[in-house]
Amino acid sequence: MNEEKLKYGLKNDYMFRAAMQSSERMLRGLVSALLDLKPVEIKECLIENPIILGEDIDEKTCILDVKILLNNSKRLNIELQTTNYGDWQDRGLLYLCRAFDDLAKGEKYSELKTTIHIGILDFTLFPDAPEFYSENLLMNTQNHKIFNSKFILRVLDLTQLENVPEKEKETDLYYWAKLFQAASWEEIAMLAEKNETIKEAETIMRKLNADERIQMQCEAREQIEHDMASAYQHGIDVGMEQGIKILVLDNLEEGISKERICEKLQIRFGLEKDQAEEYIRACQKK
Repeated sequence: MNEEKLKYGLKNDYMFRAAMQSSERMLRGLVSALLDLKPVEIKECLIENPIILGEDIDEKTCILDVKILLNNSKRLNIELQTTNYGDWQDRGLLYLCRAFDDLAKGEKYSELKTTIHIGILDFTLFPDAPEFYSENLLMNTQNHKIFNSKFILRVLDLTQLENVPEKEKETDLYYWAKLFQAASWEEIAMLAEKNETIKEAETIMRKLNADERIQMQCEAREQIEHDMASAYQHGIDVGMEQGIKILVLDNLEEGISKERICEKLQIRFGLEKDQAEEYIRACQKK
């Protein structure tokens, strides 16, 4: 029996935005998993930048701005990004700063709310130090003392699911990460058996997937994401092409042997030997 394919899952940023706005219970489930709380511990969970379902959104509107009431107020930004454009560290920091800077006129600095920006990413920020879920704080680099615990940036790396320790595979955070990666309704149904808020998520996602207005916007967001990724990759390819030509021409001018240039191209740009030799021949003709 073939699995029923999921057309638009939570990695589609419009589906993510629409689903979270459509069910406070679902939103509480995700937030509690990200903050390691029980849903009942959250007194209030309010989206401060709601969208009109069925209408288009821009890059800024994709950020989910959530106000959470625990014993004191906290502000949480949740951002979903599936393509690595090489600038997420700066982007995440920018949105964290904007959310943190919300002190009303007359309020004391001590009244600044704890602000957390969480990036749900489908790529690894630091390949040499991959982590499933990481927290970044302002810290003294000498004595490791936390400078301020109100300014927090966290990253949930969806690509690291397979590296999660066995003892953490029964956590709500793991189930939610699996939900983001789910490609079929069968996968979601299995997760729903383990988590009540994911069962709610399944209901909401089925309803939204059947809505033609939502389908159109999800498709539009997929096309935008595809176009942006293609443009970014084209920029990389063009830059790489120029870098190769500059290296070859500079080395030829310095009288470095073709064999040595070929080795450099293989090491620096990951080219095969025949590709490197072709670049050298092309540059020699100029």
